Amino acid sequence: MVKSNKQKTDRRVSYSFAEFADLVGKERTWIYRQVKMGRIRAITGFGAAMIPASEIERIFGNGGAA
Repeated sequence: MVKSNKQKTDRRVSYSFAEFADLVGKERTWIYRQVKMGRIRAITGFGAAMIPASEIERIFGNGGAA
């Protein structure tokens, strides 16, 4: 059996606003409002904005439940 050099990882570094909204069960506009109010941290640069994966743990704790 030949092993692939590419490994699949479950750990994401960041999520798009739409992906993050799906994870927490909210609308994307809710995420934008939370970022604007400073409740959720976003990484911006080069015309893109992403939500760090660490925000899931910070907001919801280790359980990850909304």
